[in-house]
Amino acid sequence: MRTSIFILCFLLIGCTPKVMITPDKLPDAVVGELYYAEIEITGGSGPVTASGFKRIITPPVLWVEPNYEKDKREGSFYNSLTVKGIPKTTEDITIKISGYMIPSGWSTATSKFEKTYIIKVRD
Repeated sequence: MRTSIFILCFLLIGCTPKVMITPDKLPDAVVGELYYAEIEITGGSGPVTASGFKRIITPPVLWVEPNYEKDKREGSFYNSLTVKGIPKTTEDITIKISGYMIPSGWSTATSKFEKTYIIKVRD
């Protein structure tokens, strides 16, 4: 019985929920108009910090930054993000976000994530 309880506890501690990045697709943008969208990173082993977050935006006409209005936790966490800016041409915009979540609670594993968005820009 003790062995079963130990094994069960060990398995539960080692389980980390899958990282979910939503939405699956970002809305289209319009040339010359303010673009705004939100991205949520949930699940995984814990919060995403600035040191564990990377973004590549091509061409660099939009910004991806933490949404402090949604994520009221103390500190600088990147689980709620806003995408904003004003596209100048009809060239598609690629946003690649990646990084890792710091372990929290019983979790000792680090959850990694990566997602690429392609935003179509219309006239």
